[in-house]
Amino acid sequence: MTTLDERFQKGLEMRQQLGGGEGRLFRGSLPSAYELAPDMYRITTESLYGSIWSRPGLDVKHRAMATLTVAAVQLATPQLRANIRNALNVDITPQEIIEIFMMVAFYGGIPASYNALAIAKEVFEEQSIEINPIEAFDATLEPQALYEQGVAKHQELIPDVFGYYQAEPTPEERDLDMLMQEYLWGAIWTRPGLDMKSRIVCTLAILVVGTHFDVSTRRLIEGALRHGLSKSEIMEIAMHLAFYVGILPARAFMLIANTVFRSPEFA
Repeated sequence: MTTLDERFQKGLEMRQQLGGGEGRLFRGSLPSAYELAPDMYRITTESLYGSIWSRPGLDVKHRAMATLTVAAVQLATPQLRANIRNALNVDITPQEIIEIFMMVAFYGGIPASYNALAIAKEVFEEQSIEINPIEAFDATLEPQALYEQGVAKHQELIPDVFGYYQAEPTPEERDLDMLMQEYLWGAIWTRPGLDMKSRIVCTLAILVVGTHFDVSTRRLIEGALRHGLSKSEIMEIAMHLAFYVGILPARAFMLIANTVFRSPEFA
């Protein structure tokens, strides 16, 4: 068992890695907050950075992606700015960051997406990172072709894409599903710039925030397992994010995940 001081030193190393390399003591996105609660720096460095970020089961890059996604959804501007810098420091590319924030539009809302993209642009400019934006959306497609493209991509993850219906859907629900198949799955999930596993990790991160969407969470966890994510990786996403969204949503997500793990298909 490690001592608290060993955890603290390990946490300092991780904060340095995220914050820009050896020799730089990274004091978080709002260092002035420690003036009011000086113990917070020690506690968070030990618990989050020394005990969580360095755990096996989920690599640092995907931990950073999950954290970045949640910060964008939360509209936590100072933390988001810091997490964009952290992401770059652990070799997440600018285009991957852009793609994550484009996904946020459909899971966390367009305002959150545009807010995150604007902050990312500022950080890229601060660091003199030149961006050549990708324009991959084919506006010449017929809506039916876009819909079929979306359903096909959705089925890579969840074979029965409409199996979550509890009852006959209303016309409004059908219209919304049509749009999501076209634009979320057909236009976003099919884009280059972010691999399938990373998209799944980011979407699971958003579902940790909103674990009251039980059926959607369950089905995405099932899809993640079918796509090759391990049970450990899925649980580590929740454990990691407990420090960013709170222990209760994280435990609720873990409870749903465990029911999936015990189902006949995955037991």
